[in-house]
Amino acid sequence: MYLKNKFRQAAGQWLLPCLLLSIVCSPPALAVQPGSYDVEIIIFTYRHPGSGGEQLRMRSQEQTASPGFYNSSQIRKLPVDAYRLNGISNGLRQSSAYAVVLHRAWRQPAHNNADALGFPVHSVTENGSINVSGSVRLIRERFLHLETDLFMVPAGSRSAGMEPDSLQSSPVFELREKRRIKSNTVHYFDHPRFGMIATVTPYYSPDEAQQLAEENDREEAVEEVPVTIPAQDDDQLTR
Repeated sequence: MYLKNKFRQAAGQWLLPCLLLSIVCSPPALAVQPGSYDVEIIIFTYRHPGSGGEQLRMRSQEQTASPGFYNSSQIRKLPVDAYRLNGISNGLRQSSAYAVVLHRAWRQPAHNNADALGFPVHSVTENGSINVSGSVRLIRERFLHLETDLFMVPAGSRSAGMEPDSLQSSPVFELREKRRIKSNTVHYFDHPRFGMIATVTPYYSPDEAQQLAEENDREEAVEEVPVTIPAQDDDQLTR
């Protein structure tokens, strides 16, 4: 029984990296900047968390400042059949080491740091023991960045029927990070208590797609300049 439990624990630790490596993305070189992006996130918790030698960052909810949020008219929530991370989500749900708290995908405009707003996140597990809230913000300037400001109220800090105001003095674990990312790539935001997996995909409107196709056609129409390689007995090689 001891060896069996140790095997399960080890298998759970290796599952997440294997799931992430199972998706291989090859982003094409794009000349036209898209006006919107599809963002998909999976937020999960560890069923048997450990500090892992790290200092856990904690703060009370009254210290949690939220940025402005997109409203329903500014973003489009994508249907489940458009999700790209279903394989990872299903793998996490089938594991005894993880619990998926939230899996969402949406389409949003691209803005710089000053104008970018956050996608609001709020999810409670079915038994009410875990509460994850906060925001995820996509920023496009010279490079793409994804910014997370998420906090989790762990089991024991929340009971059924409690109002959010009564949690203001409860300790929370925070996942706050701003990271440069690449589109069409799976990214992992880690914390000893919970984590987030995300991918960002450029979305092209019909006009943008037409412009991109025209640029590609023009590039293919450009004739390559022939390169003449001197023969070995050409005295250019000895000049």
